[in-house]
Amino acid sequence: MTRLRLGAALWTLCLLTFPAQVIAAAQWPNPYSWSANFISDLGVTACRTFDAGTRVERYICSPGHLLANGSTIANGALMAVGAILLWSAWPRQRTGKTAMSFLAAGGVLVMLVGFLAWDVHPEAHDAVALAQALMQWIGMAFLAFALRGSAAARWASALTLASLTLSIAGFVLFIDAISGGPSISLGLGITERLAFDTLTMWGAVLGAILLMTTLGHRSTTSNQEAILGSAPTGSLAL
Repeated sequence: MTRLRLGAALWTLCLLTFPAQVIAAAQWPNPYSWSANFISDLGVTACRTFDAGTRVERYICSPGHLLANGSTIANGALMAVGAILLWSAWPRQRTGKTAMSFLAAGGVLVMLVGFLAWDVHPEAHDAVALAQALMQWIGMAFLAFALRGSAAARWASALTLASLTLSIAGFVLFIDAISGGPSISLGLGITERLAFDTLTMWGAVLGAILLMTTLGHRSTTSNQEAILGSAPTGSLAL
């Protein structure tokens, strides 16, 4: 497996965080609510009522918190390492490298989210989660413009812009729901997952596209490395 294929495969493996969450949720003594509970509730290390007296008061007991937090750490590592491996893989290399810088930073921040359990480090957890979203949004915006060339590249660019828009819209709804606005009817968990899980899904789908589509080649001083085929002279092109 070439370096570029490996990077794409690592992004696809980010999907593994979802079955890990399902397993962690299944271990709750009281049912975990996918619509009412936060994602970070799965990683809470203590069993008690949190945010008492607020609109988001809820009882949390997550025996599978180590699995939930570990999957978040693994998710961030896969995104970060994948971005490094795909560093110069894009048709517009300068823009692509900028995108990979932000996405790698976002991956590292996702790892920190997993290390900083919400009940132990609530302020740091929330701050890092917000920073992670910002890094990924910026990286996705750059990458959308780095994906130029074939029809497949334009589709990948459109997917990136659509996912970016959905994630930001989900975040706005999430903040509104926390504040007790109309979006709370959608469910805190649903709006949060629109904001954050969209980012994971996007990375995994783009990784799959990179694996399945003829991407082209990247010239090096010693050889030419390809992902699923070849293309005219230049860097990796969808």
